[in-house]
Amino acid sequence: MTKKIKVLGVVFVCMIIVFACKRNILDTKPYDKFDETAVWSSRAGADAFVNNTYAQVMSLYTSATSHVQQDTWTTNAVTGGCGQVSYFNLWADLLTRDDDYGFNQFSKIRLCNLIIDKANNSPALTDTDKKELTAEAKFLRAMTYFWLARRFGRVIWVGELLTPDDDFKIPSTQSVAETYSLIMKDIDDAIAGMPESTPSGKANKYAALALKTEVGLQAAAYTGDDNYYKQVVDAANAITSSGKYTMDEDYEGMFNGENRYSSEIIFAVYRDKANTNCDNIDDMQHVVPNQNNDNVTKFGLEPLFKVDKIFEAWASYGVSQNLVNDYLVVDGADPSKAVRWDATSQFMSHVTKVASSYVDSAHLTGGGSISRLMYENRDKRFYATVAYDSCTWFDETVTTNTNGNLNRYCKGVADIGGCISVTNYMWRKGVYNVTPRVFYGIPSDYHWVIFRLGRVYLNLAEALLKQNKIPEAVQAYNKTRTVHGGLPASTAYDAADAWTDYKRERRVDLAKELDYYWSLLRWGKYGGEANHGAAPGGKIPELLEKPSTIEINVNRTGYRIEVVNYGSADQRSFDETRRYLLPIPNNQIVRHGPGLDQNPGY
Repeated sequence: MTKKIKVLGVVFVCMIIVFACKRNILDTKPYDKFDETAVWSSRAGADAFVNNTYAQVMSLYTSATSHVQQDTWTTNAVTGGCGQVSYFNLWADLLTRDDDYGFNQFSKIRLCNLIIDKANNSPALTDTDKKELTAEAKFLRAMTYFWLARRFGRVIWVGELLTPDDDFKIPSTQSVAETYSLIMKDIDDAIAGMPESTPSGKANKYAALALKTEVGLQAAAYTGDDNYYKQVVDAANAITSSGKYTMDEDYEGMFNGENRYSSEIIFAVYRDKANTNCDNIDDMQHVVPNQNNDNVTKFGLEPLFKVDKIFEAWASYGVSQNLVNDYLVVDGADPSKAVRWDATSQFMSHVTKVASSYVDSAHLTGGGSISRLMYENRDKRFYATVAYDSCTWFDETVTTNTNGNLNRYCKGVADIGGCISVTNYMWRKGVYNVTPRVFYGIPSDYHWVIFRLGRVYLNLAEALLKQNKIPEAVQAYNKTRTVHGGLPASTAYDAADAWTDYKRERRVDLAKELDYYWSLLRWGKYGGEANHGAAPGGKIPELLEKPSTIEINVNRTGYRIEVVNYGSADQRSFDETRRYLLPIPNNQIVRHGPGLDQNPGY
């Protein structure tokens, strides 16, 4: 069986037991803390410290705040199910230099620097131990600074372990280019020092290479240095040619626990049900709705659930119609084509559009179900990612038409109440099949996929597009399109069509994986075909869209698509003079002196 790091705290518990057994009964030292010498006197002790650092650093990539915010900063998702109304576009206009926005990650950086310093000064560790521990720490430090760089551009780079006697007025990097140069140096050091194989939950050489493909794209966009694209291509090729990872056709299982150690996963964060409940996992607790048969009966909905209260969580955000539109459908008349759902021959021959004040409205011209026409023959990732009208979820028939058991008004309340998705779609991706249900106190394993082979292929495709190597780029993104999506391959042959297909492909394959917002900013920096022909650094149309929902009528003969309307809270805007970076907190500017200037527009 593959070794895996499931619970980072378990190692610490074991160490406490070992040290407690060795102590003299008359020794009155405080044994609720680790003795530094003991920690760094063995590889096991050092690894325990490193594992704790993983938990700290990777929380940046797994927290509920990250997932809810970054999905609703775009139109991939809409908040509101449990009373939340939060749109980043409005918030962005109100951003000031007075809040932190996550700039203060110095405790995590210090942990990484402690590993480097203590490991290299330990007489008990071997040279191999020191090399690997240092590389691991630099990988984690690069992950931390990349999280900061995407938000702020310039950072306070702390490259060594500080002591109380040091001057803490450290200047910031002088430019975004310097920030990314330092991050890339850490990544290259990690690649050189990390082993090729590690237990699941620990990074290895290929995780560092995957990180390089990600950082390289953002660095190129924000610095204008095209040399980064070659670095992305080289790193991606090193992974794909290694033979260690393969594309997985079980896309859903890769995220819902059925296939959590998938051959495609390069690096993931794992939690074990021994110390994890559903309510510790907001990715599940805040996407599964709250409904019971009393409400179904009270409001005349259908069907009843076979297991009452199977849905009893706190859904606070759901999938938008905007995202659903990007899951293509195989055309019934020509299976070699994949097109938007309302452009298929089967749809157009059975449905008539109706003029209305809504975004879109239509009805059937014959018998059948409009839901079937909309949702049949979709990209396979749609069924793995979205719970929709008439699907099966947790072995229950889920209905979201007007009198459906999980329609947005199924509890007789307004859009922002009741812990029901306001879009009539719910996130299925990343939701485990928990027994008996996703509910407070129910134990569950869980994992967050950080890097996987499909993501690497998409990074490779983007670098190739920027090098104007169109056929090679199309071949790269077709890896995810055909294997994960089950769609016919893209045949794009010019840059405009290739960018259109690629952007859609990246959006659907990496949905709910903390990517889309940063990709939109990157594409905006590129301009041209990557951003609808706009000049580099211009407005980004996708961030001016409003999120939408679908309402399917009772007998499924018609639908309407409408904007989710929260009044002033959903006024979308994009000020390109300031939206590409967040403001640097004023307290950091004061603390670090005149060397740290504010970002433009703030």
